[in-house]
Amino acid sequence: MVFLTKEQVMNLFKNTFEILYFNELEKDGKTALGRMKHWHIYNVIAKRK
Repeated sequence: MVFLTKEQVMNLFKNTFEILYFNELEKDGKTALGRMKHWHIYNVIAKRK
């Protein structure tokens, strides 16, 4: 797993990629170990400039 803020995710694509789609899903759910966690899941579609 990778733990990044929205700003950090956006910076990964900065100057090199054009973001075609960006969506943030925020929800409560279980980890693989069955513990509850508040998730921020980012879905990104980008193409190289």
